[in-house]
Amino acid sequence: MPNVNPQIIIDNQDAAKLELYRLLGEGFRAVQEGRTSTLQEIKEKVDKRRAERND
Repeated sequence: MPNVNPQIIIDNQDAAKLELYRLLGEGFRAVQEGRTSTLQEIKEKVDKRRAERND
């Protein structure tokens, strides 16, 4: 059985949850301010954040 550090797995899950909550908060603020974005703009933002996080 491979030796797996459970702390690393939990940290990755926590980072993903925090990113999700950050994006939801950003979307909520945008709705309150009346801003709109296309799906393509949202996809580009998400891809950019993923690339930054993985570097």
